[in-house]
Amino acid sequence: MAKIELLFGGPIAYDEEISVENYAYNWDVSIETAVIRKFKSWINYLSIKSDDKGNTFFELLLFIGINQMLKLPKITSGTYRHKGFVLPKIIIHGDHGVDKQTGNSVSLTESCINIIGNNFEDEIGYEYFEYRQIAPAICLFVM
Repeated sequence: MAKIELLFGGPIAYDEEISVENYAYNWDVSIETAVIRKFKSWINYLSIKSDDKGNTFFELLLFIGINQMLKLPKITSGTYRHKGFVLPKIIIHGDHGVDKQTGNSVSLTESCINIIGNNFEDEIGYEYFEYRQIAPAICLFVM
């Protein structure tokens, strides 16, 4: 199964910066570790948090941009390395959503992915850089 990774930096919203600094101080960890843990906490919370119709935060973010309600694949957090730093990322475990009205499969286009990334940056306050699509591994058997 293909994956989509949305790559982020640290917090850019003042409130989130303070929250990360407090977390680092209270748990006696580095700022880098605090950023990763706080980001993971956000993703875990927002992936399961739903409105009264069963929509997740990420589905609602996308709806705002495309006016189509999609059931998104599983969303988790992870990390990646960039110039010696460990930074947070969102992982979408699939490259298609399912239209909640028609049941049709809908490809998550560059526009859809950037809507999620940019709106997450605006709402939660972590800088969105870019995304990358990871193709599924192909197994070759040699006899």
